[in-house]
Amino acid sequence: MQQRPRSPHTPIRWLHQLANLMAQVSRAERISSGDESLQARRLRQRMALAQRLLDPLPAPLRPTTWQETTLWTALRWGGLGLVLALWLKR
Repeated sequence: MQQRPRSPHTPIRWLHQLANLMAQVSRAERISSGDESLQARRLRQRMALAQRLLDPLPAPLRPTTWQETTLWTALRWGGLGLVLALWLKR
């Protein structure tokens, strides 16, 4: 009896992704400011991207009403899963 080969693409769970992000932050804290190696530059770029994702939006892009705020917060953090959950709850 033959065994099925394992899939080469194993799913990465969100806790694993969070652990990778925390490991990158730890590495970024240890690099010196004068380090211009390729690895240091890429790490700084990743940290800048993460900071932009977590920072609030610029003033012209911020929603003005509470409905817009709620909508964009739901889309940012919940997405389609949140909409589906709310629809199923009804």
